[in-house]
Amino acid sequence: MRRVALISLSTPTFNNVRAASALPYHLMLGAEACGDTEFEIWSFNINDVKEQEIKETEENLKTKVHLVDKPWWYRWMFKLHLVFLRILFRYPLLSYFRLSDQSVKDIADYRPDIVWIYGEELFGLARHFKNIKDIATGPDCESMYYHRCLTKNWMTDRLSKVMRYAFAYWQYRGMEKEHWQKRVTYHFVGERDAAFFKDLRPEADVRFIRHPHYAWRTKTIRFHSPKIRLLFAGRYDLYCQHGTDDLLKVLDDDLGRSFEITFLGKGWDHWCEQLRARGWTVSIVNFAPDYIEELQKHDIQVNAIDIGTGTKGKVLDAISNGLLELGTPYALENIAVKHGESCLIFHSPSEAISLLKDIAACPTKYEQIAEKGQQCVLNEHARKKVATELFNIINTNKH
Repeated sequence: MRRVALISLSTPTFNNVRAASALPYHLMLGAEACGDTEFEIWSFNINDVKEQEIKETEENLKTKVHLVDKPWWYRWMFKLHLVFLRILFRYPLLSYFRLSDQSVKDIADYRPDIVWIYGEELFGLARHFKNIKDIATGPDCESMYYHRCLTKNWMTDRLSKVMRYAFAYWQYRGMEKEHWQKRVTYHFVGERDAAFFKDLRPEADVRFIRHPHYAWRTKTIRFHSPKIRLLFAGRYDLYCQHGTDDLLKVLDDDLGRSFEITFLGKGWDHWCEQLRARGWTVSIVNFAPDYIEELQKHDIQVNAIDIGTGTKGKVLDAISNGLLELGTPYALENIAVKHGESCLIFHSPSEAISLLKDIAACPTKYEQIAEKGQQCVLNEHARKKVATELFNIINTNKH
């Protein structure tokens, strides 16, 4: 039985809770399905998971969660609203988190075969475990995110934004260059993230491994009639505002005879009102108690994401649950699907509208694409497959 000690900024949970906390949870579930790996977790709990939820994680993963104290200065910075002082730090704030001597001893006493570090800001903690094989999961390359921000005209329209993104890029780039260690394997769920990190540190052992899908249920893939149901899922936020606005502003209203729209998430009220005024059938669901059930009431998910890194979890959710994905290159990057075969990728609003017109004319063709996409994601993003690839790194590494 292989032992893994996970050191994590956030406490793992089935769904993301105030942080990207679901990825390690599902990787552990995948490893558990292999029957050859056990875990103990040391968590800084930055996502503030409560005691009952922690117990659920322990029971579901058959593990033990040890809470690690956050630094005293970090707690006071938030209490006194002094977070702006981060501009005085050379590296990102969370990269100054430290393990106590007792925590280091407890981890060593667990005698792990692997120390697994989750959260890029914690990469420097690998220095405590020089005689143990280490895997460090990003999951994204944060410096690449800010680099991408600086390349977007609509994100650099004010000097204050340029300065903010440039400073964050400088902080993360410096952290990634300085806190790496040659004997550690660095794992990202984005292919370009991995390449960006490798460019910063060519000597590093860097791996791109696909993101596992989470919950899914069987679904008969047949588009609704007389109107096909489009879904815009997720909050109306920075990641999708610009691209979605561009699409909805020019959306051909004649398509309203063939499609209806649901917004699943917060912040969409103004678009709901505008589209109704233009004659569209539109509904809005601020929160779905059963997300998968709500997801599967629809036929096509539209994701006009035009900034971000890594793998987009809501896109994986949609494809694995039988929806046809219509998205931008950023929405579909790092997912094992191909345009025209298992998904649809658009580069402009006019291209998306042309695709919607063709879907309305030939729905059966696109039902088959949705079926192919579901098969690809269920096969290539399976938890067990991804976890096996990740934790078998120790069998191929030479330290």
